[in-house]
Amino acid sequence: MIQSMTGFATKTIIIDIDAESKINLTVSIKALNSRFFEASCKLPYILNHLEHDFIKLLKKKLSRGHIYLVVHMSNQNMLKGTIEPAKPVIQGYLDAIKSIKKQFNIKGELTIDELLRIPAVFNVTEKGLKQESIQKIVSVVNELITEVTNARKKEGNVLQDDLKQRINIMQTEINSIESATEELMKRRKSQVSEEVNSLDLQEKEGSDIRRQIIYATLDKIDIHEEIIRFKSHLSNILSLLTAPGIEKGKRIDFTLQELGREINTIAAKCSDVSISSMAINIKVELEKAREQTQNIL
Repeated sequence: MIQSMTGFATKTIIIDIDAESKINLTVSIKALNSRFFEASCKLPYILNHLEHDFIKLLKKKLSRGHIYLVVHMSNQNMLKGTIEPAKPVIQGYLDAIKSIKKQFNIKGELTIDELLRIPAVFNVTEKGLKQESIQKIVSVVNELITEVTNARKKEGNVLQDDLKQRINIMQTEINSIESATEELMKRRKSQVSEEVNSLDLQEKEGSDIRRQIIYATLDKIDIHEEIIRFKSHLSNILSLLTAPGIEKGKRIDFTLQELGREINTIAAKCSDVSISSMAINIKVELEKAREQTQNIL
């Protein structure tokens, strides 16, 4: 079975801040195709310390793709605790102002309104999340990873059926090419035999050179080896589709590249119109298969 690299899952939960306060938390995971594993986490500041652990978890269970993990907190202000004056900061400002007034002989008094405009004169404590709340969030992330994996499997089944269809079409075309090649080689061999028999046997040296050229031309259009290799690669892809293991996308893609090289060689070596037409049909199916393979894990 193969898996797609795309999937999405989301869930909203309620967590306790304290005995009286609760907050809504929406967690979502989106997976897109990528050549390698990449992870982007968008977390509330109170969960930033979990980012590394989340990335390790995503890497372990989702393997490959660009994974987006987003945790949205409905009202982060509820995490703010008591507000206290920053007494050392305020005292520092007052001492500095007193020194300025004395040194430069400046009159006037600092009002409370002016004092409140000074930056960092208050300390705001932050409420932390309970350990059970953090465990609940981690549990939800695990649930969503499972949902994304199930979505990947479901889409993977669709991709597998489509690839099998492409492979069946290519098998039909390559079998037709093989049959057409056999007929073509029979005709060419008959022509070669007639040409060889018509050579002037009295001109021994010239006849040998001409005979070598004729046989070389016949060997040049022989595509039997390419057809055998093409069939072997098709068989390998079918085996990969049903083989155990998850990550198969790169192997299938590399095998499709080999199929492309073989069919290009077949088209270049054989100038027969009907064979060239069938080779083009195979190239079309290969391109469709490669597009689908870009989304296989």
